[in-house]
Amino acid sequence: MIIDLSMSNFRSFQKDQMLSMNVEGAHTRHSSNYTLIEDGRIGVLRSAAILGANASGKSNLLTALMAVRWIVQSSSGRKEGQSIPPYEPFRLSEAGQSQPVRLEIEFVVPSGVRYRYELAFSNNRILEERLYSFARRVRATIFERSPDDTWETVKFGGTFKGGSRRFPFFPNAAYLSRAGNDASAPEFIREIYRYFGDISHVPAGNNFFSLLPLTNASTLAAVSELICLADTGVNNVTMEEKEGTDDIKLPDDMPESVKDIILSQNRLSARYWIRSQSGELVAFDSDEMSDGTTRLLYILPLVLEAFEKGAVLAFDEIDAHFHTDIVDLILRLFHDNEINIRGAQIIFTTHDTNILDSTSLRRDQIWFVTKDEGSSTLKSLDEYDRKYVRHDSPFETFYRDGRLGALPRVSYGKVKEAILGALAAKTAFRKDVTDA
Repeated sequence: MIIDLSMSNFRSFQKDQMLSMNVEGAHTRHSSNYTLIEDGRIGVLRSAAILGANASGKSNLLTALMAVRWIVQSSSGRKEGQSIPPYEPFRLSEAGQSQPVRLEIEFVVPSGVRYRYELAFSNNRILEERLYSFARRVRATIFERSPDDTWETVKFGGTFKGGSRRFPFFPNAAYLSRAGNDASAPEFIREIYRYFGDISHVPAGNNFFSLLPLTNASTLAAVSELICLADTGVNNVTMEEKEGTDDIKLPDDMPESVKDIILSQNRLSARYWIRSQSGELVAFDSDEMSDGTTRLLYILPLVLEAFEKGAVLAFDEIDAHFHTDIVDLILRLFHDNEINIRGAQIIFTTHDTNILDSTSLRRDQIWFVTKDEGSSTLKSLDEYDRKYVRHDSPFETFYRDGRLGALPRVSYGKVKEAILGALAAKTAFRKDVTDA
């Protein structure tokens, strides 16, 4: 579970901004929307909705989370001197381009221990890296690394126990990435490494997902049943192997995860079975189905995996291709105490204002992103004065009325003037061509 995620000088987030999944009061309201940890002392939200105008920076928030995931999971594989891909500083100021990106995340692993991980990095060097634990509810340093440290001088706290602790790595790699993938490291380090590996990301409008989970009979059966129950008109889904795909050759340096996706999508195909008027089942290929139905096929294994592992699902534009009732269904599943028993979370961006419903979401689950002079700001609905926005207020109405900000600032008059000008110019061009 993520408790909070902070970022600064990353993409459109120039100044430090924090997404908090910590329950802020009102513990009796929508109590199934959060998980209690540390003997009930802390409540952690199971979902967070991010709204804002186009290009406000919503997706960048999810990208920040995936940047942490990449550094933990993949940076140890970089060759000496290679750049760090997530180094994407704020580009609209000269200072930003010469400063490090800073990312911090507080989280709880499946064993129940709470940690805080802090990073600062430049284009080709991890400058600062720290890991703290709260095993006894007091912050304790596990390890820390300063700009002058090498793999030989990383400092360790007294809570680092069991297994090996010192591993060689290049300056462009995270210690946690190197140690977490080494069998001689302590189990708690490897658990943290696995935790970040279990975070899933659904990019906006992207169907580049592996079909391998659907080769598991129980997973396919569950996904098929859920698609049928989602009022898609489908009666069954099956997977078939294509012929003549064994000779697919891919570059040796291509990431294994990408290889798996490409190979699975070339070797496997889904068949959707729909009952005809005469009662027979007729097979349809994916390209004959709606985008929403095929997207469910890709997304549902990730949802089931999140519940199974108590993992985080970062979902960009959850409403893309999905009816608002499907979005509501997904949220209800994450908020169900009988299904979500391991503290799985979904953090999603959306333009669907129907989710702004005080009967289903808490104030602290709703976040708005605004952009001013290219710099994004993140603000929770819970930060608004309770005298004006109560727990039972009509959130959607307030948002649509512009009381909460984060709406597109578009002047219809100027848009109309621009279109009329463009049409006039085209007409004049055609006349000139005709006269010539």
